[in-house]
Amino acid sequence: MGGIFDKVWGIIIDSNALNLVYGIAILVVGWLLAIYASSLSRRLIRSSALDKKLGCCMPEDGECKSSKIEDYAGKAVFILVLLFTIMSCLTVLKLTQAAAPIQRFFDAILSYAANLIGAAFLAALAWLCATTVKYLSVKAMLATKLEQKLAKTLDKKDDKPLSDSASEVIYWLVLLFFLPAILRSLRIEGITEPIQLMLAKILEYIPNLVAAGAILFVGLLAAKIVRKTVSGLVVISSLDNLGEKAGVSKLFGSQGLSGMIGVTAYVLIAIPVLIASLNALHIASLSESVAGLFDKILNAAGDIIGAALLVFVAVLVARFVAGLVQQLLENFGFNKLLARLGLGKAEDASGTAPAALAGKLVFIAIILNAAIAACNIMAFPNIAALIHTFMLFGGNILVGLIVLLIGMWLANLVSESLQGKCNKLVLGLVKVCVLVFTGAIAIHNMEIGGPIVQTAFTLLLGAVCVALALAFGLGGREFAARKYEEWSAKLEKKD
Repeated sequence: MGGIFDKVWGIIIDSNALNLVYGIAILVVGWLLAIYASSLSRRLIRSSALDKKLGCCMPEDGECKSSKIEDYAGKAVFILVLLFTIMSCLTVLKLTQAAAPIQRFFDAILSYAANLIGAAFLAALAWLCATTVKYLSVKAMLATKLEQKLAKTLDKKDDKPLSDSASEVIYWLVLLFFLPAILRSLRIEGITEPIQLMLAKILEYIPNLVAAGAILFVGLLAAKIVRKTVSGLVVISSLDNLGEKAGVSKLFGSQGLSGMIGVTAYVLIAIPVLIASLNALHIASLSESVAGLFDKILNAAGDIIGAALLVFVAVLVARFVAGLVQQLLENFGFNKLLARLGLGKAEDASGTAPAALAGKLVFIAIILNAAIAACNIMAFPNIAALIHTFMLFGGNILVGLIVLLIGMWLANLVSESLQGKCNKLVLGLVKVCVLVFTGAIAIHNMEIGGPIVQTAFTLLLGAVCVALALAFGLGGREFAARKYEEWSAKLEKKD
């Protein structure tokens, strides 16, 4: 009986039936292990929050796909364990040719394991360094209150703190510097070289940025100190009061004249600082264009300051001269004189006396002359010529108005002298003739209309004379004959 069992067992062994049983057992156990390993990998990823960190980096609809990442990882582990199980099953069944591709696949994975371990170590080191630098940067910004100063300067309105945004940028920059080493560990050479070149340029450019930032910081700090010093000196010297008296401080708002002078000093220092900062960046296209613009501004700064001082002094002088002219005219009775001449009252309804109006005209004339000089200093000849033309036209208008006022005075004087000697019609005609004549002279002085006005006045005067002659000669021949006899008799008596 025992011999029969031994023979049957030998037949089973020779027919590989036992290997088939072993293979099936390995396949079942491996399948169960693959399920367990897949579930375990999902739990590990979920508990370490690695899925959320990696999911936020995936640019898919702007959302974190953490569940997909752990699913992908679980499926990958399941497939690897299942492939290893299939390879073991095929090996037990002595199907080496069928197991060879899977064996080569796992050999490649094992040979690449060292690279994966090195890359994982570098990634962990990069994450540690980036996290440390991020934490230190946040603490430094909070300690120096740099966030509040930058928030005011940048007018930041969102709820996210500026320190968090800056620390995130620093965090990713640190990771970016570790990226070439990680890619080299993974033997990914295609994109490693461009990233290395980019980082090399960044590292080469960092000293330029530091130098430009240092120049800008120190220069603007010095400009701020100079601005406060100059403003304080102007306040001490009582130039603000002088500006208020001249009415110039109203142009500068609440800062006053001292604030404007301080800002001017700040700008004059800040412009060379900006030029030096741009030159430190060694960006030819930017530094040449912007520096050229600032050089032109600096070259024109002297002319601008000179023109501003000229206008400021002119305002002071104009106010003084206008007040002096107004007082002199009032003391000489200019207001009452015009009222006596019948050209108005000593003070009209608006409260502006003739003497005050004359003072304002003097003020405007001085300011316009100063504006012409300022335009010539700043090399604006066209504007200076325009103001000069306006002044000439205004002078002609003023002379014409004076002539017209004199004509009105003469018309009133002639009308008063003939009052009671002639009827009202004759008085009206005389007054109109005087006004028309002086009006023509005034229009001629104003240079309005040119020859057209002169021709029209000549024709009108000739027409009136011809009309009077015809009316006197034809309509009053008898009256004219009597007058002629009377005039002849008077001449004969004198002889």
